[in-house]
Amino acid sequence: MEYTIYGYEGNPRTRILRIIAAHQDIKINLETVVPRQYTNVDTLLEQFPRSYGKIPAFKGDNIKLTEVPAIAFYLAKLKPCTLLGDGSLEQEAEVTSWVTWANMELLIVMAKWFLPLCPGLKRPAPYNKEAVAAGKTAALAFLDKHEARMQGVEFLVGNSITIADIFVAVYISRGMQYILGKEWRDSHPNTMAHFERVAAWGPTKQIVPEFEKIDVELPNENPYA
Repeated sequence: MEYTIYGYEGNPRTRILRIIAAHQDIKINLETVVPRQYTNVDTLLEQFPRSYGKIPAFKGDNIKLTEVPAIAFYLAKLKPCTLLGDGSLEQEAEVTSWVTWANMELLIVMAKWFLPLCPGLKRPAPYNKEAVAAGKTAALAFLDKHEARMQGVEFLVGNSITIADIFVAVYISRGMQYILGKEWRDSHPNTMAHFERVAAWGPTKQIVPEFEKIDVELPNENPYA
């Protein structure tokens, strides 16, 4: 069976899928598609019109999928594992809840702050100084609540790493590339302990040997002005 992911190495959603595949010992080909650089977007749209040019997408011999949670669950269920919990309906539902929260809340809230500040894109996100400032306020408050929730928590569901942990840690790593500097990291020890646990895990290390971290957040300035 041959599988292909359409995305790119530095993309957090693509990384999540590759980490899951590494744990499952599933060989995945990576077809590079970078929407904000207009790289191979036509190829993606030809194969996956429902994607509207968004990554990642996934193709196997008998299946084509878009939407990262659907692909993640498919990969996790290809072989028996504990990535969805202990096998109970309850833990799988908890994992699903965390995955949905991370994908639809965590990353999106942070992106309102960092995405307009990302330099070097051929298709940059629209920049508005007040909107970025409001995004920063919302993201920091959101992350503070998550820090409190992580008090005394080793794993998000059960007693081992699940795809819930992978989603949350990898999405927070995206913030560390642009906006969550050393001062923020030092003041959020619970979140960082969880992140480092996932980052040190073998399948994660195989795909991302070292996560990029900034010392100081990007300034609230239009990088294309």
